[in-house]
Amino acid sequence: MKKGQTAAAILLLSLALNGCGRGNGTTAFAPTETSLYVTKEGTVTSADVETYENDYYSADELKAYAEEMLGVFESGNQSGSSEKKVEIAECTVKDGTAKLLITFPDAEEYLRFAEEYPDTESGIRIESLDVVSVPDGVEKGYIVGSTFYKAGDENTEVSAVDITKQKKLYVVCVKGSAKIQTDGQVRYVSEGVTLNGSMAETPEGETSYIIFK
Repeated sequence: MKKGQTAAAILLLSLALNGCGRGNGTTAFAPTETSLYVTKEGTVTSADVETYENDYYSADELKAYAEEMLGVFESGNQSGSSEKKVEIAECTVKDGTAKLLITFPDAEEYLRFAEEYPDTESGIRIESLDVVSVPDGVEKGYIVGSTFYKAGDENTEVSAVDITKQKKLYVVCVKGSAKIQTDGQVRYVSEGVTLNGSMAETPEGETSYIIFK
């Protein structure tokens, strides 16, 4: 086992090569690349999608290391809440690709995991992440003052004030670059965010907003 491999990559490959039985899966999220999936309830699912070589890794060693790492992470939960558990939602190996989905109870836990086990090659480089209703977002200082466009139509600008009036919508506030899918239809995105189907990609070093239903 290469000592230089990140802990996240080790976790991915070990569980992928051995199969995993925890979690119920996230049927609405079928990623083909490393990305995030967020819900109205605030849960965050990270998807690690990597190529693998079956004969390169020691399955027993990697599985043991992964289980130990998850145990250490969960025991260090700063909130002290026994209900906040990280779960492996999906683990598959097919056509030379290993896919691991880990569901976090909230953005705070995901960010803590990403900080403890960074994967610099994943393409996800975010400093902050929050998922709340639009009214709660306005109270936190989100949305107002930003430029928005209708989802799928970068030429149609939408007033931030009009968005703040739509109380049944939700907002993802993210600083940094990531590919993010929401559990509801994306309605508006802030300037700099690009959409590819249901996947929104945010620019590096900027605070972006994704408004979804």
